[in-house]
Amino acid sequence: MDKFFEKFPGLNSVRNLAFIFASIIILATIHRLSLGEHTFNNFSIFRFSFFNLINGNDLYVLHPNQYNDLYKYSPTFALLMAPFYFLPFYVGIFIWNLLNALFVFWAVNRLSISEKAKSFILIFVAIELLSSIQNAQSNGIMAGLVIGVFTAFERKQIVLAALLICIGFYLKIFAVVAGILFLFYDQKTKFIFCILFWGLLFGLLPMCFVGADGLVLQYKSWFNMLRNDPSHELNYSFMTLTQKWFRFSAADSWYLIPGAILLMLPLFRIQHWKNSAFRLLYLSLLLIWIVIFNHKAESPTYVIAVCGVAISLLIIPNTGLRKTLAWFVFIFTILSPTDFFPAFLRENLWQPYCLKALPCIIVWALLTYFLLFKKEFEIRHLCIKEKIKPE
Repeated sequence: MDKFFEKFPGLNSVRNLAFIFASIIILATIHRLSLGEHTFNNFSIFRFSFFNLINGNDLYVLHPNQYNDLYKYSPTFALLMAPFYFLPFYVGIFIWNLLNALFVFWAVNRLSISEKAKSFILIFVAIELLSSIQNAQSNGIMAGLVIGVFTAFERKQIVLAALLICIGFYLKIFAVVAGILFLFYDQKTKFIFCILFWGLLFGLLPMCFVGADGLVLQYKSWFNMLRNDPSHELNYSFMTLTQKWFRFSAADSWYLIPGAILLMLPLFRIQHWKNSAFRLLYLSLLLIWIVIFNHKAESPTYVIAVCGVAISLLIIPNTGLRKTLAWFVFIFTILSPTDFFPAFLRENLWQPYCLKALPCIIVWALLTYFLLFKKEFEIRHLCIKEKIKPE
């Protein structure tokens, strides 16, 4: 990668990459719009959620006259989509897609690593991020939120860290897992108070528009929908992989409980908490974990996990292992859903056997091993540690 930046020095800049990627997003959005508004069904779901909320309609039933599929986010998220409802569709979709992309750039740019390392992460995740944005997904924002929580803690911005966790929770519930990062840092009491404040504020905010009774009904409907929502037949989770490969079917708790234990075990190595490389590697583990243990994880969700993989490649010390993992993830996770792979391979091999998830599961297992048993942690690849003062 060093040779790559020597040949293309202009790409060794987050600002340049942000401009290039924003241009690509605009062109990709124009192309998709040329196929009709229906190609951005997810965005229609988001926009109309605000309309349904303020009009007292049940958010969590089908609205075939507005969009296909179900709305699965919180009432708070529906309220936050107000600007996109009032904006013209063709304006809102550009802003939404750019927001998803640039939020990742914002979060990565705040990491305490070299400019070259930041550029490497953004280039590595670019195709996966573009794939997610072409579906008008919110996964770019989710990736940015989790990384943003980490950088806020690193900069001692406790209020901001709590705010980002709560926004993530009301966007997609699994984002609350990022709250585990607070164990590494001081001011834990302040963080808990901030979480309670932001959580209650955002949770009750829709009540200003629908009243207490209306909000209670929306929350009841939301929890009922989540409880009865089946796994997507084309999801890419640890659960689905074992079911496809070994014909083993079990409740999600059979996976989540051992997975949560493995996620918590590295935290007992308290002597490493002050090591920035250890904390960064744990962030990588967390980003991968919240995807592969999500029974609803679809292909576009993997931009979150790929961000974790990219960050981990800065720390894995063995050059051969690092390159092998990078190519393994790039080919079999990032490129496999694209037209670089023949359709018959995607339809008859990658999708039926959940192969997109396999490289990330392997990286997760390896990072878990490193965090549990490795004696030294150091940021090496492309990285020169930079001292960042709290803002």
